[in-house]
Formats: sequence, C-alpha cells, structure tokens
Amino acid sequence: MNKRFSIIIPAYNAEKVIKRVVESVNKQTFRNFEIIVVDDCSKDNTYELSTNLENVNVKKTPRNSKEGGARNLGMQIANGEYIIFIDADDFLADENVLERIDKIIGNDSPDLVYLGFQTLGNGEGKEELWLPTEENSTFKERARNWKYEVVWDVCWKADFLKENNIVFEENKLHPDFPFYYKGILKAKSYKVASFVTHIYTVQSNTSITSSKVHPGKLKDLYFNVDKCLDMIEEVDEDKKADFIFAIYRVVEYSCRVLLQYEKETKETGK
Repeated sequence: MNKRFSIIIPAYNAEKVIKRVVESVNKQTFRNFEIIVVDDCSKDNTYELSTNLENVNVKKTPRNSKEGGARNLGMQIANGEYIIFIDADDFLADENVLERIDKIIGNDSPDLVYLGFQTLGNGEGKEELWLPTEENSTFKERARNWKYEVVWDVCWKADFLKENNIVFEENKLHPDFPFYYKGILKAKSYKVASFVTHIYTVQSNTSITSSKVHPGKLKDLYFNVDKCLDMIEEVDEDKKADFIFAIYRVVEYSCRVLLQYEKETKETGK
C-alpha cells in the first residue's frame, strides 16, 4: 500500500459542492493520503470540475450505479491502508482530522476506527454532535442506540474489507445498511476517534418528510432489509439478539417511508 488513507468521494450532480469537500482534504496537515472522486454519470459539470481540482484521481462509472457502485469503483483502485468515505456534500471538520486519526491508529492496525461528526442543517447552524466513546461503540450500543448506520462515520481498514468480501450493493438506494452491519459484525478490533472528523450536511430535500417517495425507493429499502436478514445465521450467538434489534430499526425506518408514500398518494390522488 502506498498511502495511509484513501479518501473516496462518490459524486452525482455535485458541481456546487465538490470543490469544498476536496479542499477540506487537501488542506490536511497529514499528507500521506490520496483523493478518489468517482463521478456517477452526473448530468452537470461534476466530472469536468473534479478533473481541474488539485491532487485528485477522478474516475467515472460506466453507467449510473448510485452510491454503492461509485464507492465500489473507488475501493477497487484505492491504494490506501485505510479507507474513509465522504459524501460530496459533506466535508472534513478541520485541517488536523487525518493527523489525529493516524495517531489513534498508531501501529495497532485496528479493523475499524469509529469517527465523530456534527450535523449542519441548511445554513441554520450545527444541530447535532455525535462522538464515539468506548461505551457507545460496543456492538450492542451500535445496534440498538446509534442513530446513523452510515459508512462515512467509520474509518475502514482496506485489507479487512477485502478479506471479508465487504462491498456495496449497486444500483440501490441506502446501500449503507448491509455494508455497515457486516463490517461491524466481522470486525475483531476497533478504536474510537472521540472528536469531530466530518461535517454532515443535512439537506431538507432529502429528509423523510419532505422528499418524494417512489416505489423504487421502497423496493431498495426492503432489499437491504433482506440482505441484513441473510446475515443472521452467521452472527455469533452473543450478538444475535442485538443484531435482530438493529434489523428491526431498519424495518421501522422503512415503514415510516412507506407511510410517507401512503400520505403522498392520498395528497396527489395518484
């Protein structure tokens, strides 16, 4: 491996934000990293803008395959010992993030490092602070109480992902669920970075109550539920009850989306 970190940024119609996220990485005091931007067949100028940014390896998916396909392509070409995912509309919190994560990893090579983040909502200020601790990063706590089952609040050891064949489902919305749970189930070691690494931009037009729900979104959600159910037989007995509760939480979220679809159908008469 040539680099300590591979920063993988999937991008779709991200021309307004791609420069910000790339610059948040390029200004890091720790320099042993690579930036991989994967454009998922954007309809705007994301690809062209990305190719003009400093210190970026830009790739393009052969066809639109959503976040999962873009991230998989990024992982295939990554040369880093560790992989950090950043969504195009998010960014690193300050210039010392990678240096601090590197010090936490040290020479121990944990499978995972849990990361902290703050949410930023539509120009209205920082709304929530989520910091991992030894207490809230056990599998039980992650399965039952951690709100964000997302892949970008974890720093992943690349060899760990390869050895356990942990990849994303492609052409699906919400591909994080199966990847995230398979990863934290398989991990034999982890550390915690109890500080803010990411600023997560909460967009009002992506919230459950304001975005348009369509049958494809529902199918993808329940597809991911099914993928999680497939893992149950492989789960150690001491984790099984907690994992089943985690699946319940995913199902509960899916049901809320289904109810939103029912509401929208009544309102539009379609």
